[in-house]
Amino acid sequence: MNSHQTYTGILIYPRFSEYELSVLISVLQQGGKKTIYIGLDDQVVKGEAGLSCVPDTTIHEVDLAQIDSMVLPGVDDFKHLVQHKELTAFLKKVYDQKRLIGAISSAPYFLAMSDLLSHRKYTTGLTAEQRAFLGVFDEGDFADSPVVTDHQIVTAKGSAFIEFAFTFGDLLGLDYKKEWYFSSEV
Repeated sequence: MNSHQTYTGILIYPRFSEYELSVLISVLQQGGKKTIYIGLDDQVVKGEAGLSCVPDTTIHEVDLAQIDSMVLPGVDDFKHLVQHKELTAFLKKVYDQKRLIGAISSAPYFLAMSDLLSHRKYTTGLTAEQRAFLGVFDEGDFADSPVVTDHQIVTAKGSAFIEFAFTFGDLLGLDYKKEWYFSSEV
């Protein structure tokens, strides 16, 4: 990584949702923002639709001084990530360094399990029953909105992946063309 450039870290873990990242990756590219793909380890990661991805680095090796923002995609089955102590420790480090953090769909769970949503408004694609079952969410802070920003944390429902990308890009101050993502034909 170039020492003068800051990056958006994109966490990839088994069964991550590729489509939730599609517009965000494009917005970052259009805006000239460099990205780095961060795995839990150095193994190939297969997304929920079967796309195989090779992480550039791992949560253990990445230089957080060069990361100014982090994105967590949702995952269709996160049993393998419940109470993942290394992921929790990593997310706390990112948060403590005041980085912008975006989490979409089920990924706000990772923030909640890391105690990063305390006293923060949030949204998620998880239902009230799922949130109650998981036992780490404060229902009083839940906002039934497509995208919610509170301090340095942006959360979104999976269906709001375009708005999530725009919100994240705007918070980074990127110059990109929103109209590019919408058909002019009706």
